[in-house]
Amino acid sequence: MVREMNNSGNQIAEFNNKIRTICEKYLIQFPDELEKLSRLMSLTKKPNIDLRQRSTIPEGHVCASGIIISPDKSKILMLEHKALGILVVPGGHYDLEDKTPDNAALREAREETGLEGLALHPWHQINGIPLDIDIHPIPAIPSKNEGAHVHYEFRFVLTVSYSEEIKLDPAESIGYEWVSMADVDKAWTITAAIKKLSILSSGPDHI
Repeated sequence: MVREMNNSGNQIAEFNNKIRTICEKYLIQFPDELEKLSRLMSLTKKPNIDLRQRSTIPEGHVCASGIIISPDKSKILMLEHKALGILVVPGGHYDLEDKTPDNAALREAREETGLEGLALHPWHQINGIPLDIDIHPIPAIPSKNEGAHVHYEFRFVLTVSYSEEIKLDPAESIGYEWVSMADVDKAWTITAAIKKLSILSSGPDHI
């Protein structure tokens, strides 16, 4: 039992250190977001906070999503969320098997769209960070016995070919739409990430 507890503690520390390292690299690219990430950075230093688990409430936990861009880079794939009735990018909670946030984003996007050919954009492989880290509160859900908490959503750009057929997960989505970058609603939470697509559009190492 002691050995199992030690292994669990080591895994938590390893993941938290990984998240802190990603955040530190991310802030080199986006230094204006230091204040936004301060709470997450603080949580990564606490050995009893398991940021991998959705049961970590009220502190919150890491999630991941994929911004799927069209081959001509003019559109993004949005899914009509079954429960919320709004357009969202595919994403969800981190699984222990994912090992890293980018793997979680790929898995969630593939599960929700059926697009097996999705790939992480080369920019992430070069820079080793997400395009955006969005932090948003989640209200309590009494039916699931979940209290209010926070999602730390790591967002990654994914590439795909139009030749692949989209096969939605009916438990998650009831439709989809390729939305022009110019038509992204300012009220959507992905607006900040979409703006970064244009910011990072110059140079060989960028989107």
